[in-house]
Amino acid sequence: MKIIKKGRPKTFNKHNADNIAMHAYWREGMDNVSLNEICRQIGESKPSVYREYGGEDGLKASALKLYLDKRVNILAKYLFNEKQFIEKLETAFNFLVNSHFDDENYFPCLYNKESWFPSKSMSAECKNIIQKKDEEILFNLKNKLIEAIELGEISIDVDVDVFISYVHHQLKLIATLANNKVPKDTLNGMVSLIMDPLKKS
Repeated sequence: MKIIKKGRPKTFNKHNADNIAMHAYWREGMDNVSLNEICRQIGESKPSVYREYGGEDGLKASALKLYLDKRVNILAKYLFNEKQFIEKLETAFNFLVNSHFDDENYFPCLYNKESWFPSKSMSAECKNIIQKKDEEILFNLKNKLIEAIELGEISIDVDVDVFISYVHHQLKLIATLANNKVPKDTLNGMVSLIMDPLKKS
């Protein structure tokens, strides 16, 4: 009797799958790409994706985490370094206006979009990921602002929580406008309006 040797089992390439799914959801929106289409792009069967991620929600969560790591967490090196608070904000805004979208990517920022206008199909896990990222940024910004006030770098006569929420939203706004190719002169003028009150304190 002829013995048929089985080939080596195919290994699921999760890194590749995450990257393909991330770009698909980023490009089309998380409501607008079917799991069948993601599977086709990945080159894997639906059962294989289910085994790896536990379902479509798990795939979306993994893709969203990758997006935050590749496109959002990069801001941390500008916002949370050892420079003075004003300089931190200026370098962060400068990065968003002049560098972050030089890759000619015209897709809406997935983080901003899902933070402001969550997809109808967004799972509780994905909502929690976005919420935790918002809370993380707000927490770190608040601590840096309080530190700057205590060091006498700046003095503001407003509620710290309100001010930090304002700064966070302005970072998202400038990022969104830069992503949509609003002229840099306009964006830099808006940044000046945001920063001037701090410089006059």
